[in-house]
Amino acid sequence: MTRTLALALAALLAACSRSGSDGGKERLKARTEAERAAHPAFDFSRPGEALVLSADDVARALGSFEWSAAIDWTVASEGAAEPAPSPAPPPPPAAEGQPAPFVPPPPPPPRVHALERHRIRQATTGEFRVEMDVDPGLGPGSDTGKEIVYAGGMTYARARFAPFRERPTDHGRDARRFREDSFHVGRALTALYGGALAIEPAGDATVLGRTARRYRLSLAPGAAAGTKPRVLPAGTPDPDSAARFKFLDGRVPESAEGELLLDAETGAPLRLRLAGAFTVKDAPGVRATVELLAQVTSLGDKVAAIEPPKSPLPDVRKPPGVAGALEAAGLKKKTEAEAGGSEPVDDEQ
Repeated sequence: MTRTLALALAALLAACSRSGSDGGKERLKARTEAERAAHPAFDFSRPGEALVLSADDVARALGSFEWSAAIDWTVASEGAAEPAPSPAPPPPPAAEGQPAPFVPPPPPPPRVHALERHRIRQATTGEFRVEMDVDPGLGPGSDTGKEIVYAGGMTYARARFAPFRERPTDHGRDARRFREDSFHVGRALTALYGGALAIEPAGDATVLGRTARRYRLSLAPGAAAGTKPRVLPAGTPDPDSAARFKFLDGRVPESAEGELLLDAETGAPLRLRLAGAFTVKDAPGVRATVELLAQVTSLGDKVAAIEPPKSPLPDVRKPPGVAGALEAAGLKKKTEAEAGGSEPVDDEQ
């Protein structure tokens, strides 16, 4: 099928190259139609498979699109009431000329609230922009985030509030991986339920002018959560990792309610809403609640083109100060060009 598709695309592109000033648009349209024809029809009897589709798959099905998601997690130890605030005792006076003694911060409350936000703008040409922000609920200054742009064959990346930098050796590989981590948040959440999540037809709907099939999400009575064998890191995990492993290994689905809307023509996911709760084996009173809303927000001509960031900084593989010290000591590492190497080619879509 891959060879047949390649030959069909080559013939279409050759014909469209003689179509005049609109040749570029005609070539893109022909390529998109050929790619759609090469993909089998979606099996609506297995609606959960729609969450496995990549952003590229959805762009082939629907055209350029914008998408956003928000995930709200709350983990609490029920029955452990948060202590009422009380004034901290004043620190002992410091000796003259000496710094004040260290006063440890108060212990964290038995409730943590975290919020994730994801945004994707995907073009049919394969270019995209991804933004991700996380508030882990640890107080001011703990927010993190990252933004990735893949445009013109170049990857650009930046951490939150930092300038963009070029990533010339990425060739879109890590950029696509980062994009799919965001785009598949719904897939990751439903996987925590496994067979405990029931998906049932619930009529039709309209999303962004497109007819959609609606499915109701609920907790399947008597079903257990799906499990996957995990490869644990060597050594003793840190307390945070140990708590996550305990949740993943001992999670018990307690509730689930939501809906999944799929494009009636292609099966592409248009909206996913899911609210639920989990308890944890051998951890009485621990309860995690989650709310997810992921949806396509714009389609087609309403989606802005993907532009490279303005004035990005060049790539920096190691801190300039360290690099300068190594070069001054005659320890400069050979570049790939000097060593006769070459950069890898781009991944196939």
